[in-house]
Amino acid sequence: MAGVFTSGFVLLFVSAAVLSTTHSSPVLTTTLGDVNGMERTLLDQTVEVFYGIPFAKPPTGNRRFRAPEAADAWAQPRDGTVKPNACWQSIDNTFGAGFEGTEMWNPNTERSEDCLYLNVWRRAVQPGDAPKTIMVWIHGGNFYSGSPVLDVYDGGDLASRRDIIVVTIAYRLGPLGFMYLENNAQVTGNAGLLDQHMALQWVKANAENLGGSADGITVFGHGAGAASVGFHILSPMSTGLFTNAIMESGSPTNTWAVEEKSTITSKVATLASNLSCPASPSDQLLSCLEAVDAETLTNRQWMVVSKFYEVPFAPIVDGSFLTTHPQALTDAGRIDNKINLIVGFTLYEGSLAAVYNFRNELPLDNDGSLKDEDQYRGMVLTVAGGNTALQTDIFEIYSREYKGKNKRRMRIIEASIGDSLFKCGQIEFAAKYADLGGRVFVYSFEEKYSTSPWPGWMGVPHRDEIEPVFGVPLRAGSTNTQAEKDLSKEIQGFWASFARHGTPKYRNIDWPLFSTRFQDYVKIRSKGTRVARRPRHLACEVWYRHQRDHN
Repeated sequence: MAGVFTSGFVLLFVSAAVLSTTHSSPVLTTTLGDVNGMERTLLDQTVEVFYGIPFAKPPTGNRRFRAPEAADAWAQPRDGTVKPNACWQSIDNTFGAGFEGTEMWNPNTERSEDCLYLNVWRRAVQPGDAPKTIMVWIHGGNFYSGSPVLDVYDGGDLASRRDIIVVTIAYRLGPLGFMYLENNAQVTGNAGLLDQHMALQWVKANAENLGGSADGITVFGHGAGAASVGFHILSPMSTGLFTNAIMESGSPTNTWAVEEKSTITSKVATLASNLSCPASPSDQLLSCLEAVDAETLTNRQWMVVSKFYEVPFAPIVDGSFLTTHPQALTDAGRIDNKINLIVGFTLYEGSLAAVYNFRNELPLDNDGSLKDEDQYRGMVLTVAGGNTALQTDIFEIYSREYKGKNKRRMRIIEASIGDSLFKCGQIEFAAKYADLGGRVFVYSFEEKYSTSPWPGWMGVPHRDEIEPVFGVPLRAGSTNTQAEKDLSKEIQGFWASFARHGTPKYRNIDWPLFSTRFQDYVKIRSKGTRVARRPRHLACEVWYRHQRDHN
């Protein structure tokens, strides 16, 4: 099973280096009470930071597994200068403790069930200021890991450089966030998505208090966060909570993003057996699971995984937040096409999943070659889920694309993983959205940054666009090249323009709308962002056909 996905730039500094000198304490007035924050100076701008604002009651005790309850009001100002707890998750030491490629994605605060907080970065608000644009970040991590206050997600640069109000939100993870109990009206699944929904409601209700507009909210996320953005587009419960959306390397139609109730029920039975809990009746099972400490529950989730790239506990069709399977909703055209949308992926989207799932075959100190024919064929069969017909199609289609001898096999493994798990589902969602008259823009991020901790043969892997979006190459102490810094400014410019106007523009670069006929998209890279057509067209036809046959 893949561990926490990691990639990107080596962070040789912490968020304290991002925002320099501390000044007086600003106060944010919310609908529930005041929050004392802190001020930093960045790019000659005063940036106000407010950490740990509660949007829901702590989901502890008899609130475990349940839908969130709105936070209570508070009388005295809260301290918003300390980063809040991360939601419970396992620590990723897949490649050894201290490896920067994983450490930068591990939680940097205490883990706790008391974790439903959001965080705000904004330029200091002055009397008479026009309402600012709000961007709400939903972190990724395969629904079992991640934190909204990782150093990489520091919103200071976006706030100062682009005058954006940046909000990052937490949500419950793993079995604590996505537990479902059959025939139990209290634990109906998708608690983590409902956490996100409650946070978005909070942002909408407090938009003016933040200095923004309730009509100018953009939701953006990566991986599971991007799939979550798609779920909110599809969910009738989230209608009207945002105007624009950005889905980076994830879609609600990706195969890993949603699970059948019957599968979760089977997983719960396996977990219960390991924890010596009764499989039934439901109320006794719930009481037993509530008595298990959060760390044990989190760590034992891995025993329910048996397939390639399987998420232990994922969202389900619960009948309320998700009324129907996302694939059925998109096929039937039941999508809110009034949302302006960006969808995109990295050039080598599958290389990270490859090194996590094939650690023996593709160690990091390898040169990226696969010399053993039987080993290679077995890896392709694993990617194909044991389907020999699909394995044959992978060999046929991908061999046409990758004709050179050097690292050809590794490229076929990477591309088949990236297409099947990410790109094809994203492209299909974008095409359906465009076909329904929605405005959608598609990108491929194709820049390998010099400061990446991952070996060069992995190319531009999953997550590599996050750091430039948040301005990591532009922070104090960065060793990135000027071209890499300029590309960070470019992608920030695209995102900020899109959040403000619904169209991504930066200088003289023309980013066309994606259409089902031409499928125009942009390749974002330092040597020149340019327009191309029909991303992964032939390869995705293979995956679409096999998915239809399976369904």
